[in-house]
Amino acid sequence: MKQFAFFTAAFLLLAACAKEEPAPTPQAEPTPTVSLAGTTWVGTYDDNYQDFPATLTWTLELLTDSTGELHFGLVIAAQPQPSLDNVFTYTFDGTNGTLYSDNMSEPGHFMYDSTRRTITMTLQIGDGNVTLGGETVFHPQGEAHDAFPVNTSWEAEQQLPSGDTLMNVTWGLDFWEYGWGGQVNYCAAGTCAGTSFLWQYDNTAHAGHIRINNSTYQFNYDPASEILTLDYSTTVYGTSDTIGGTLMFRRKTEEQPSGGLDEGIGEVVVGMM
Repeated sequence: MKQFAFFTAAFLLLAACAKEEPAPTPQAEPTPTVSLAGTTWVGTYDDNYQDFPATLTWTLELLTDSTGELHFGLVIAAQPQPSLDNVFTYTFDGTNGTLYSDNMSEPGHFMYDSTRRTITMTLQIGDGNVTLGGETVFHPQGEAHDAFPVNTSWEAEQQLPSGDTLMNVTWGLDFWEYGWGGQVNYCAAGTCAGTSFLWQYDNTAHAGHIRINNSTYQFNYDPASEILTLDYSTTVYGTSDTIGGTLMFRRKTEEQPSGGLDEGIGEVVVGMM
């Protein structure tokens, strides 16, 4: 398992901060009306490390009304890195709270939204040279929603000329959970093949790319039509037939893996594209 230099540093600096806001008008200390004691929250943040996709996962355990634990996990280029744990104390007035810990460079301020049932806090971790993280939205553990397109599978079909006939090609596209990893696969001419990739996605632009070895292929998602369009081409394993192009994927609804790799037709090749 590869461990990147970021996590081999002798000392890690954990920083927690929040956007500056105008100072509130002095008023009497409010009496807490909401308790978060006994709750656990999970938040993720997508970043980059040395041009590799990095996913930060924070687990916030509020054990009592004043103490808790913060657990941190990092996956870089689909490779889980060593985890970190940190204990803290905190204050909470029903809406806003502050975390205190010897391992934090400054107190960490958070906001609780009772309507959306979220906690928002800016968390960063660094080794003195590189800093990862940013504003993170936490959801109750077990209710956190994966960021699109994590854990989704897609399928596409095309017909291409092959000699004097048409060749049917079925495609599968899977976005995995860890470190933005995934797989693209196809079945064509009696052969099924697949390869893994790293991916990045911008939810605002509805666009992203997958990276296979040193090549990058762009994709776009249309929320209205629910079509994901990927520009990707390869050759059928063992032949000179080129397949792909602008592929239009729809979300897969069947239970079996995408691309028919378990259909048992012809030769199955993985990682040869």
